Amino acid sequence: MNIKNSLLLGALSVVALTSCVNENIELDNVGKEKGALELNVDIIKPQSRAVSDVDYFPVVIYDAEGKQVASYESVSAVPSKITMNVGNYTVVSHTPGIISKKMSYPYYKGSKDVEILKGVTSAVNVLCKMQNSVITVGYNDEFKSVFASWEITLNDGSETALSFDNTSSSAPIYWYFGEEGAEELTVNFRGTTKEGSTVVARNTLTKDQADESYDDDRANFCGGDALALNFKPTESTDGKISSIVITADVTFTETNSNVNVVVVDKTNMDDPGTDPGTDPNPGDDKITLTIPAPVTLSADDAATADPSSGDVVMSAENGLKSIMVKVNSSSDEMMEQLGAVAEGYPGVDLVNGCEVVGNQNLVAFLGSLGKTITVPAEGDKNYTFPVGQFYLFLGILPGEHNFVMTVTDKEGNKKTGTVKVTITE
Repeated sequence: MNIKNSLLLGALSVVALTSCVNENIELDNVGKEKGALELNVDIIKPQSRAVSDVDYFPVVIYDAEGKQVASYESVSAVPSKITMNVGNYTVVSHTPGIISKKMSYPYYKGSKDVEILKGVTSAVNVLCKMQNSVITVGYNDEFKSVFASWEITLNDGSETALSFDNTSSSAPIYWYFGEEGAEELTVNFRGTTKEGSTVVARNTLTKDQADESYDDDRANFCGGDALALNFKPTESTDGKISSIVITADVTFTETNSNVNVVVVDKTNMDDPGTDPGTDPNPGDDKITLTIPAPVTLSADDAATADPSSGDVVMSAENGLKSIMVKVNSSSDEMMEQLGAVAEGYPGVDLVNGCEVVGNQNLVAFLGSLGKTITVPAEGDKNYTFPVGQFYLFLGILPGEHNFVMTVTDKEGNKKTGTVKVTITE
């Protein structure tokens, strides 16, 4: 049975000529041919989804040129009949407010074109579809008995990643993948067992990994999809945790059926004596990337903290070709500050991606903060990127700041890792 995760915003019917004109409508004077618009509200409740009360949805009507001709604070405030000029219009309604990347409730929106004809009854249905997706994370009892702490990030390819850790609420998150949706989702896991060992994993989810598919569903993860991530540790023959199994139960937009996406991490737990920060991401073993543990600093301590705590150590047997650094921040103000850096120092675009190799403007920018760094030349085999030299800059605004680093060697092999720096007030 197909489910249209949507709200049916009424039958908009042209029913008769009338002299009752809503004061919000600009009717372009006397002499124009008129019609009438009638709004009725019905709801089709999507299964396995939270539903908003459409009575509180604002309604806006635009003419063919995109000019607003009527607006109402809520569906319940719309009069039973609205006199309108003959012509073409678009009716829009949505959950109150503006959609944001991360929300605690579902956001619906829909629009429909309608033509008002003289003496003709017309009807149109406005379907308000869910624009964001509900995401939950679950851990079985075995997982909880093994791990003392953990961090999980879900990256959809946008500038903002969704993070969970052992202190996070179990409440669902409503996440906006954007108008086009997300082609793939990258799940990064880093956990510390109760014995003190570190387990790291990285997997990529796509819809085509599902054990069922539906012709009427979009190929990308999109609004209306429900994604439940579950994590389960697996043991090796010696009884130690050797890998993480990630299962993703997905309820697609157009159906009420759950399908299962299973990805098994192939990365073993770090052997004794191995730096637990070594990135185990799938990729050529000729590149090594050592990511430091997450750093949390108060704004007051950011200027004096040990910068070596943010060192990212890398090596490339074939020689370095590129080191791209991109910063995602939970603070919109920080993203604005980072964008301003690129205006003053061309090539230091930390919002969209900054090339480190050979970038003397990056040296100049950090020099303006009283920090001294060097950058590698193409072909160098070893380099340490000093995230800690950014602590002073990050300390101006509280938030979670993630440095996403992609290292490419001269043979085209790549490895990616993320350094998390949290600034508290």
